[in-house]
Amino acid sequence: MNTEHKVEQKTKKEIRKVIYGITDRRFDPWWQKLNDFLIDHSPVKQKEKSIFFNSLQLLVSSGVRIVKALEILAERQRNLRFRRILDTIIYDMLEKGFSFSKALEKYPTIFKKPEIKIIYAGEVSGQVEQNLGSVAKQISKNIEIAIRIKSAMMYPITVISAIIIATGIIMVFVVPKFMVLFAEFPASELPISTRILMGVSNFVQQFWWFIITLSIGGWFIFQNWKRTETGKRQWDGFILKLPKIKNIIRNIQTIQISSNFSTLMAAGISVDKALHILGEIVSNSVMTDAIWEVKRKTIAGTELHTSFKEDPLFDPVLGEVIEIGEKGGKIPSILEKTATQYQIEVDAQLKNINTIIEPIILVLMGGAVVFMALAIMTPIFKLQELFTSS
Repeated sequence: MNTEHKVEQKTKKEIRKVIYGITDRRFDPWWQKLNDFLIDHSPVKQKEKSIFFNSLQLLVSSGVRIVKALEILAERQRNLRFRRILDTIIYDMLEKGFSFSKALEKYPTIFKKPEIKIIYAGEVSGQVEQNLGSVAKQISKNIEIAIRIKSAMMYPITVISAIIIATGIIMVFVVPKFMVLFAEFPASELPISTRILMGVSNFVQQFWWFIITLSIGGWFIFQNWKRTETGKRQWDGFILKLPKIKNIIRNIQTIQISSNFSTLMAAGISVDKALHILGEIVSNSVMTDAIWEVKRKTIAGTELHTSFKEDPLFDPVLGEVIEIGEKGGKIPSILEKTATQYQIEVDAQLKNINTIIEPIILVLMGGAVVFMALAIMTPIFKLQELFTSS
């Protein structure tokens, strides 16, 4: 037991403590700088953040001072980058007098603006404990939505990838062996399907490098275009118009709006500020513009539910439930219930995607198999007839 304790103490001492902007690392050996670079650019997962805020809320609600709670969680943190961020936050709070929310602002890629705003609202209203719980809960909800979407898309992506790989293998390794056999035929006597298959196979063998380069280059060009303001708006607008997909996207956006708006308002943030933050949370830029238009109308004096109802991008139900919430003074709770209801609907829609895509994939696979079978077997039968007749 004593030996295990000593090993644990030794391990803890070996973890280098780094305070960003304070620790002087200029004269470190190159291997240490390389290690620090890898640590400083490692990701902090949403799940790690969710656990952190849950644990922080538990400690604070137990009467532990927030700085002490941060020290405890930093000591336990396995993600070294996250640990360094927490150590720096603690330093800023103790040495510079920063509030917790102000210390978080230094890391916008880790702690999102809504999370910081909710914590700030808690500091102002004296409800830090409750708001920490709200942040943890919201992160968990966002993780859950992302996981469900990825799970639903996993099947079609896997199947399509398998088809592409299998087709490539057939074109490179299988078809060339038959081409040697078909060389005895005059090109004019070969079926059109066989000539197409041979032509595609020749192209893949000779220009495989071009196909790979074009695919990778095209993907990077598309991603860079989508990051531009114009490209993002055009792509987001296109997604919202796709048959079948647009309803799912709109429902997912409704979940995001209802859930996050509920959390922001429950945290004591004013409607106009909550709407502005909400616009930054929503991933679709067209929806962002629509939310900010709601904010503009609300500030001008239009009722909140009316502003939502007037824009066709929003589900009409959203305006209805906000109107009920306004009359009863329970907007946060009714929006949370709305998010839960729409989550059930989205789950059903995501399951239906697979049932819609599956027969399409089967038809494509069947068509490809029949085409290749005819292209390969028809000349073989003709060759057999020649041998038989001779």
